[in-house]
Amino acid sequence: MRRQLAALGCLATIAVADYVIHRRRPPWIVVGMFDHPAHVATAVLLRKEPTPSYLAGSLLPDLDHIPLALRVVHPNPGDPRPVTHCLLTVAPVALLNREAALGMLAHFVRDLGVGTGAPLLWPLSRRPVRVPYAAYAVLILASAYSRSRPSRAAPAHIPGASGRGP
Repeated sequence: MRRQLAALGCLATIAVADYVIHRRRPPWIVVGMFDHPAHVATAVLLRKEPTPSYLAGSLLPDLDHIPLALRVVHPNPGDPRPVTHCLLTVAPVALLNREAALGMLAHFVRDLGVGTGAPLLWPLSRRPVRVPYAAYAVLILASAYSRSRPSRAAPAHIPGASGRGP
């Protein structure tokens, strides 16, 4: 039951974030308040046993929000994502912490389906890579279903039952 509630909570987090971001069109700083929990929820659904490093990595590409938040003029929600959202940024992190690098890839999964996409191939191309939101939604729903199913543990060993005849 706990697994089902966790999967449902992640789906609810993503659904509320996407509704607010796309239907209400809040200011940039408010978008982050909804988008960051949705990144963590996406990461949780994509990994059977998420570690703290993995979950931290799922927010790592958005460290660029800190200096942007301190500016007087904030970006618009429709502005392209910066180059911190490219695959090249994953390599140095992978050298330091493999789990954090995997979390960054989970971050990119959400960014590909939500908003303006991500410049994954920078510096080869500044063009953002995108997938339809429906593809992201199907992946998330399938992951939630997979995470909510009971685990298929091996049957318990019964002492004295060897599987041989009498």
